[in-house]
Amino acid sequence: MTSEPALDLLWTKLTRPSQIIDLLPEDAYELVEPRNYNLKRPLVESDFAVFDKYAPRVQFVDLSTLKLTLTPGCELFSTLKTFRDPIFPRLLRFDWYPTERYNTGAFHSINTMGAFHLISRKFNVPKEQFCLTMSGGVTTSAAVTQIPPDFATGDGLIETINSFRESLSSWLPDVQSLVIRTGNYFSIPDILAALRGLSDLQHFQKKSSQLRLGTDILSHLAGLPHLKTLHIEKETERTIADLAEVLEKRHRPSFPSLQSVKFDGTYHQHSVFLRLITSKSLESIHMNLTGLHPVDKSIFSPLTTPPIRLSSLRHFIFIMRHIGDCPHPILSAMTMFEPLLACANLETFDIFFEALKVEFGDNDLQRMADAWPKLVSLKVFSRHTQQTEWADPEVHLYTLWTLVEKCRHLYELEMPVDARVDGPFVPPHGVLPGLPTLKTMCLFLSPCGSPTYIADFLNLAFPNLVQLDASTPRLDSENHEQTWNKVRDALPNVVLPSNVRVRICH
Repeated sequence: MTSEPALDLLWTKLTRPSQIIDLLPEDAYELVEPRNYNLKRPLVESDFAVFDKYAPRVQFVDLSTLKLTLTPGCELFSTLKTFRDPIFPRLLRFDWYPTERYNTGAFHSINTMGAFHLISRKFNVPKEQFCLTMSGGVTTSAAVTQIPPDFATGDGLIETINSFRESLSSWLPDVQSLVIRTGNYFSIPDILAALRGLSDLQHFQKKSSQLRLGTDILSHLAGLPHLKTLHIEKETERTIADLAEVLEKRHRPSFPSLQSVKFDGTYHQHSVFLRLITSKSLESIHMNLTGLHPVDKSIFSPLTTPPIRLSSLRHFIFIMRHIGDCPHPILSAMTMFEPLLACANLETFDIFFEALKVEFGDNDLQRMADAWPKLVSLKVFSRHTQQTEWADPEVHLYTLWTLVEKCRHLYELEMPVDARVDGPFVPPHGVLPGLPTLKTMCLFLSPCGSPTYIADFLNLAFPNLVQLDASTPRLDSENHEQTWNKVRDALPNVVLPSNVRVRICH
């Protein structure tokens, strides 16, 4: 006999709607091929004896990876709700991201729309997290008229579609975490109105190129006392400027509890938006910078103001995409990021530059190692589009030893390295105990020297290495590939040789 704790564990997560339908008596329903259930008779209270034993245990519903064969069941949820509201009283998380079966935009989500009956604004279910994908036409009459002829419509399908034509704000619970993907869903005012009704929000992610929040919603989010995570993109220059004006007039903290922010925009938008964050506990920032603009360290100074952020900031990701045919500038990495050297607890420093050449040399690496002893991930990538302008990496292989001495928690490393060594490495202070836990290394656009010396160094400096991804410049790539393969063969401490990958960048 299965124990109660074991049953709780087995039923915590629901990924197949049919699991719930199977809790009803067998004589109450039938499967109408190919993908819908129908009731054979009206349900009665006694039909829920088994249902009540298992359904209240469900805390997480994930319908984000449904295959067509797994979708039957949602069409009966409206009927279940007339007997049990909420259907899952302990529901904490609800993810709805249906697969595209028909490329009609208006249809592909319909066969799982019945899952929306699991949501209850009245009982605030789900309580913690709601991940929602809206698709074009789902809540319009087109959703009914565009159902393919071969689709077997269950009794509750059209009723379900009609139920959720109402404003999103009328049924969206006051969740703590909200992820919205809008796709081609055009009822944008619907979504914005719903966001205004959220008061307990702690985590918000907007993954949509069409949905723009605007000044009113952003100012609402800025005033939420518990908001910890914010991911936004595609806002206009005017919106960010107006937001700054609105928040300055409030004369009170904005985004006071923010811990993690991901923001896509231009240089000017970043400069303005980062200054609006008053949180003293900012831990993670992901900046996607678009467009060409001279970048200097002034854009990063808000990350270290107030001074308490010098200890709170732990993760920094910076992506700069250059769009257009303008001349490719040359940027000095540490001139730009110098303010971050004061953040002694930094664990992640990942920077990516597209179509830009970044100067990054031995001295820069040594300054990072001195400043960030808790570093776990270090990635410096510059994808210069002009292959003919490729130049030798400015960081030399043996300089990585400074990471061995200073960054004992380093787990992954990605950067171009000049590995053309012609002599053995001698540790300047002898071999150190407790070497770094580095597991993953990517040395892209890295010319290769003596495979014996390189392998000896890697085995000495990074004995825990299990994955090496070494790419070479186009010039003389065949010889470099052969040399890196010899390095791979000389790494006896690699757990599985198949884990070591050597590739050519073209």
